[in-house]
Amino acid sequence: YLVRRCEIKERCNYPYVEGDIKWDARATIIYPLVCTAAGFFAGMFGVGGGIVKGPLMLAMGVHPKVSSASSACMILFTSFTATTSFVVFGLLDMEYAPICLVLGFTATIVGQIGLFYLMEKFQRNSYIAFSIGGIVLLSAFLMTIQSLLSMADSGGPKPPAGLCTGKE
Repeated sequence: YLVRRCEIKERCNYPYVEGDIKWDARATIIYPLVCTAAGFFAGMFGVGGGIVKGPLMLAMGVHPKVSSASSACMILFTSFTATTSFVVFGLLDMEYAPICLVLGFTATIVGQIGLFYLMEKFQRNSYIAFSIGGIVLLSAFLMTIQSLLSMADSGGPKPPAGLCTGKE
C-alpha cells in the first residue's frame, strides 16, 4: 500500500515537504523491523519506546517537531502503563507519587516553554533534535550509574528473581 501510494505521488509530481518519508520496497521492510527491534529492546531494558524511537524517526528524516510530538505521545502511554503496573504490584511508594507528579509536570512545562522560546528566537528546529539526543544520553549515563551502584551494593549481579522465577 505505502509503496503504491508513493509511486502514485511520484507520477503526479507530488511536492514532498521536509520530513515526508518516501516509501520504497526497502523502507517498508527496514523501518518496521527497526521499530519492532527498538520497541522490543525498550521493553526489555525498561525505557520508554519514545526515547528509542525519537532518534530513530530523526534518522528516518521525520521533521523534528513531528518526531518530538510522537515521542512524547509514546512516552505518555508507556509511562502510564508502567505506573499502573507499579501500583498494581504494590511497588510504588505513594508518599513520593504526588511529589514526582508535580515535579514531572513542572519540568515538562519549563522545558516546553524554554524550547519554544529558543525555536522562536533563533528559527531553528535543531534544538528539538539536540534535546532528544541529550535526554537519551543522560538516560543511558544515569542507568549505567544506577546499575553500577546497585551491583556494588549487592556484591555483583543479582540472580533473576521476581514474578518470572517465583522467588522474591
